[in-house]
Amino acid sequence: MVPLRSVGYSSGVVILMQFPDISLPSTTDPAIRQAFAQLLNLVESLVAANQAQRAENQQLRDEIARLKGSSPKPDIPPPRPPADHSSEAERQTRTPHRKAAKKPNLHITREEPCRVDPAILPPGATRAGTTETIVQDLRLTPEVIRFVREVWFVPSTGTTITARLPAGYDGEFGPHIQTLTIALGYGANVSQPSLLTTYQDAGIAIGAGTIARWMGDHTGRWQAEAAAIQQAGLASGDWHASDQTPTRVAGLNQTCHVLGNDQYTVYQTRAGGTRQDVLAVLWGQEPCFRLNDDALAWLQQAHLAAGVRTRLRDVLPWDKDLSDADLTARLREAGIVLRDQQHQQVWDALGIAAYHAQTGVPIVRQLLSDDASVYHLLTDEHMLCWVHDGRHYAKLSPVVPQHQELLATFRHDYWNYYRKLAAYREQPRAEARDRLRCEFASLFGQRTGYDALDERIAKTWANMELLLGVLSHPEIPLHNNAMELAARRRVRKRDVSFGPQSEAGARAWDSFQTIIATAAKQGVRLYDYLLKRRTDPELTPSLADRISGRSRPAPSFDPT
Repeated sequence: MVPLRSVGYSSGVVILMQFPDISLPSTTDPAIRQAFAQLLNLVESLVAANQAQRAENQQLRDEIARLKGSSPKPDIPPPRPPADHSSEAERQTRTPHRKAAKKPNLHITREEPCRVDPAILPPGATRAGTTETIVQDLRLTPEVIRFVREVWFVPSTGTTITARLPAGYDGEFGPHIQTLTIALGYGANVSQPSLLTTYQDAGIAIGAGTIARWMGDHTGRWQAEAAAIQQAGLASGDWHASDQTPTRVAGLNQTCHVLGNDQYTVYQTRAGGTRQDVLAVLWGQEPCFRLNDDALAWLQQAHLAAGVRTRLRDVLPWDKDLSDADLTARLREAGIVLRDQQHQQVWDALGIAAYHAQTGVPIVRQLLSDDASVYHLLTDEHMLCWVHDGRHYAKLSPVVPQHQELLATFRHDYWNYYRKLAAYREQPRAEARDRLRCEFASLFGQRTGYDALDERIAKTWANMELLLGVLSHPEIPLHNNAMELAARRRVRKRDVSFGPQSEAGARAWDSFQTIIATAAKQGVRLYDYLLKRRTDPELTPSLADRISGRSRPAPSFDPT
């Protein structure tokens, strides 16, 4: 008899088949084989539905308990590690780790001789030379400077001329402590209260308000640098990548958008995460709106009613930019009332048309992202992240052993194909491109008999052109990990500091995180850069200048 295991739930009992040698019957009768395969898929569906019902029932019980004034069930995680949907172990080929040498890169700041006490030397000892020991150290000691400034009196005008302070010393605190505050606060995610405690313990007479002003970029200096980074970054190449993560500003839910490539990373916090918000990030400004042939084609593809398209053509100026307020006013005056979905379609179409018609900002031609709908139809070409796509397969959790084997085999083939694409990026060749297209069709055109897996495979197949953009543009990465990691840096900062308490604070978070992430990509030491931009800005090239100097056109590749 085949062993079975019963698992009891509050909503009933589900029988899970647990036997290692489960397989389709050996009979050649197709009807029996099909019925048995359907039975196995039914088991998977019932288990998934039961788990969802259990979670929903528990939420309802918690809500009832809350309404009755009782405490809900405590949210205690199970005694096992959380589900891991990472694909790093599968997609990467491990190489031996070699620890990089540090000492050759160190700059010796002082040399101190160490002598042997003659009293401990035994008779007959002779000196055999010296040996070196290099030690790194860091001192945190307050420095209180009294600047004695000359004052000259000019009798003819009755005015005085006072000697200037050195560059960077523009208040009660010098440039080093201000730079250290930014580097620790945003680079190391140290909270403002912890910074205050550290400084006061070190003997610095400072208040919380002073640290808050520095962290808030009260002069606007760094916000201007971040804006310049975005402009230079957009001009650095045709391809760019983007991601977003929720954040809170003054207790309200907003969205942090991340945009960049191998030269820069830009953070922008906006009220939402819609296609309009993504467009504003790509544009670097609030979108304008324009009715032209591109906009009408977009609306037709979005299946906006022909009558609405005709009325828009009648009341809106042709091929002329309008602000959001102007567009709203013209539609209101014409008596055109749009439903929510129609409003989104019109604003998206006219905004995208205006973006591609303008010449003031470099247009993003190729966008790499996950499969969120807000990124579609914004640029000439759209590439999808393979890691995001692969994550969907990692989330499948079959309970039937045969389905587990099918999933494991497919995931092995999936990442093997991924590694072939990675090799193609290093040496793109036309014959390899054609072969990889055929292999894609073979891998994602199959049916395994495990319904959940087959549904997921079909979705990947539907995104074939978006996933295989690398065949025409081998300079573009296969994954969006860089932007996802950049978004996680905002999450880590949010975990420590909860979130900015004002719109000005959100702009400061965006500015400093933009500078920090871009400095890392440019190979620039953050503390040294921030300090020199304060004390010697004329001789210290900005990150925007570095991006412009390092930008190179993408290598040409003829897909034919």
